[in-house]
Amino acid sequence: MNRILFILILGLLTWSNSSAQTQKDSVYKSIAKLPDTDQKIFKWINAANKISETNPSAAVDYIEEALKLALKLDNIRGEAYCYNSLGGLQFTLGNYKKSVKYYNNALTLFDGFENTEIGYYSSLKNIGATYEKLEEYENAIKYYNQFLKVATKKNNEDDIVFANNGLARCNQALENYNDTEVYYQQAYTIEQKRNNPLGIVNASNNLGNFYESVNDSISAFNYFDTSLVVAQNATFTTTMVPVTTNGTTSDLTMQATNSYFLNTDNYFSNRGMIEQQIQINQEAVVYNEANGNPSEVNKANLKLGKLNLQKKNNKQAIEYLRNSINLSEELGELEAKEEALEAITEAYKEEGNYEQALIAYQELVQLQDSIQKEKNKQALLANNLSLELEQKEEQIELMLENDILKEEAYSRDLEIREAENENKLYIIYALIGILLIMTIAAILVIRSNKERAKTNMLLELKSLRTQMNPHFIFNSLNSVNSFISKNDDRSANKYLSRFSQLMRLVLENSKYDFVPLESELKIIELYMELEHLRFQDKFDYELNIESSINVESLEIPPMLVQPYIENAVWHGLRYLEEKGKLTVNVKQNEDILTWTIKDNGIGRKASAEMKTKNQKLGQSTGMKNIEQRLDILNKMHATQMKTTIEDLQEGGTKVVLEIPIKK
Repeated sequence: MNRILFILILGLLTWSNSSAQTQKDSVYKSIAKLPDTDQKIFKWINAANKISETNPSAAVDYIEEALKLALKLDNIRGEAYCYNSLGGLQFTLGNYKKSVKYYNNALTLFDGFENTEIGYYSSLKNIGATYEKLEEYENAIKYYNQFLKVATKKNNEDDIVFANNGLARCNQALENYNDTEVYYQQAYTIEQKRNNPLGIVNASNNLGNFYESVNDSISAFNYFDTSLVVAQNATFTTTMVPVTTNGTTSDLTMQATNSYFLNTDNYFSNRGMIEQQIQINQEAVVYNEANGNPSEVNKANLKLGKLNLQKKNNKQAIEYLRNSINLSEELGELEAKEEALEAITEAYKEEGNYEQALIAYQELVQLQDSIQKEKNKQALLANNLSLELEQKEEQIELMLENDILKEEAYSRDLEIREAENENKLYIIYALIGILLIMTIAAILVIRSNKERAKTNMLLELKSLRTQMNPHFIFNSLNSVNSFISKNDDRSANKYLSRFSQLMRLVLENSKYDFVPLESELKIIELYMELEHLRFQDKFDYELNIESSINVESLEIPPMLVQPYIENAVWHGLRYLEEKGKLTVNVKQNEDILTWTIKDNGIGRKASAEMKTKNQKLGQSTGMKNIEQRLDILNKMHATQMKTTIEDLQEGGTKVVLEIPIKK
């Protein structure tokens, strides 16, 4: 590919110094005479596109003129097409980073024209391929996917296949093999559905190479074999995908068949099957000699020479390599001749014919010197062309910067004119000032009302927290009384010791709106331990805290969780005949702390049926208090604290309390 690019560049420069320059001048002059209209912009662009491959330097000149006119006429659509053409030009020259820049500029300006502009469709198609060349596969996949959606909407099967193949290659490069297989198979299915023999051949080869890369040898060989059968039996037409210079039926058939020879040779090579490689390349020689394709005959001879050399069949190797050297000379394929000379030198040495080996080596050195000189010459020409294009691009960038400066100057001029009319606006400003004062006054009144409401809510919240303490103490003292009534002094003492620790924490936390999670967890742990001391024959308990939670840095409102645990014990677990289970899980999901209190008690319905008449008339002080506190906290802090209570089918109750995290 590099050699082809160098030859192309050399031809471009030669052309630009002779007849192409004359043609450029005539075209340039004919377009330059036209009046400055939107149509003239696209005359420049179309002229540039026609010569972008043969004379890129002149193409840039045309695009520069188009861009100047687009900016002058404020024609965004024309400017977008200029960037699209520059993107294609840079892609042809292998300057993929610059190509991406121009395609992105085009897509930005095409915003709003997506459904009607061919330029948008072209830019979207080519930017994916350009990112693929840069090996930025994630970006390539993004744009290939966008293009696939548009192509599918247009029902353009050629472009749908193009996008699927691009997505397959990029996913394979990222080792996403499942996606790779899907996209290649989609392309294969489309080609089969529309009965496109050349497309089937290409899709079969793609699948064969993919399966070969993942070591699925059976599938690989089957698809290679499919490509050969289709290539040899199908009738190609010149309306199919143009992949050859003249597009004749025989050219398309040969290309498909030689693709099979190449892929099959690689298949055998990967498995060290040299005899099979020799056989397939001998078939390639016979086929291409019969069809008058000397370049492919040369490739096969060179391969056969190297394979026979590898097998120490030196005489056969020399024969094939000599054929390759002669054909390379006739065809001007110097790199192939270089490879053949290297191999034949080794073959003569292996045969012990050092005289012929020396002659071949001397010819090789001379050829390599010529090739290097030609490469240096081509590199110099390519560098000169690159410098010339860079200078022209700098002119374009400078022109765009000048356009921006003009816009800024216009803005400054507009500001001056606005300043001159300032006196006329005094009355308006005065009215605005009065309105502003009234607005500020209204804001202050509203803010005062909000502060008053907040103060009231704080007082109410403090009152509710204060109510929780006697309620909690009352319930806890009932437990102590239970131990004393049973003459269980030891348990009562142990309970009172834990109870005193708990009360110190509860009373300390009741002073604050938010407390450290670590402190609240300690209260819950102590409370569960106390209830277990009293009802140890009724339930066991677990407190599970997600390891990733930083209990020291997070804060929550105090005594929100304890009443739900209390309900689980007193209204669910203590009525069980067998031993129950109480589980409290604490997890963090982004900015939400989720508490899950789950018991396998008798459930809310059964508990309600077991209440006394007096209990039925009342309402749980703890639950009512919690509902009021949650409502106030949500209003004050604009949060979404919420509780979900669920009756479990297997028995028991699950409470999920979601508390936004305060760090």
